[in-house]
Amino acid sequence: MKVLVTHINPHLDDIFAIWLLKKYDPKFTDFEIDFISAAHNLATKETEEKMFVGTGGGRFDEHKEGLKTCAGSLVFDFLKSENLLPDSEIEVAALEEVVEWNKQIDTGIIPIDAYDEFSVPAFIRSKDSKKQSSQEDIELGSKILDRILAILKNKQKSAKDWEKRVEFDSSFGKSLAVVSDTIDRPFCKRMGGDLFLIYDPKYHSVQFFTPSQTLDLSPIYEQVKKLDPEADWFLHQSHHMVLCGSSSAPDAKQTKLSFEQLIEAAKSV
Repeated sequence: MKVLVTHINPHLDDIFAIWLLKKYDPKFTDFEIDFISAAHNLATKETEEKMFVGTGGGRFDEHKEGLKTCAGSLVFDFLKSENLLPDSEIEVAALEEVVEWNKQIDTGIIPIDAYDEFSVPAFIRSKDSKKQSSQEDIELGSKILDRILAILKNKQKSAKDWEKRVEFDSSFGKSLAVVSDTIDRPFCKRMGGDLFLIYDPKYHSVQFFTPSQTLDLSPIYEQVKKLDPEADWFLHQSHHMVLCGSSSAPDAKQTKLSFEQLIEAAKSV
């Protein structure tokens, strides 16, 4: 039986290392996972069909390395040395973020005590000694890591999309428009500005947004509704967003207005 072995009640780091191996090294894709009581003297028992991760004292056990590495970073470095990382620069950059985040948690650099109950390590660790629970921890952790990677890939893509932003003058202050299917309001807030126009080419949806608590986007709503009355425009009750369609409202009637026309609509009020 081909198997990856880690200790019972695995940490985030152990789960992350296994996730990396199974996701990016074809020879480990079909390996089963087994659990042992934590040990550090089993390196001589490693074979091509049995690999220890985060325990056992072998290649992917960080406990022999001190606090400079963790199982996840050891596996990542291995994948890199074997040219097994994906070709996508965006995905590699996202992976590097996950590696660093995991390493800082595993080595105690990130203090999570205040929100421990709401942290990823807490979600995926059942803290009992049953193999079945450990297997469920691996499965849940892998799903969460898939989602984290997707989020960070979107972050990397958003940064590239942002390079093509359009800055324009409006009565609302510093105004920026961008075409992107990944940029969202939190990203815009980090960039700084008074008015944002996000056009999503995937859903052909439109979002005018202001992070200001004092600006009122009603004039934009009235203008776009006048220019395209058939579209499903929505003025959020806060008056800080004007929307037309989204991933949450795929059945909304899309606007006929082009990206350039939407910018002109904002400039005209």
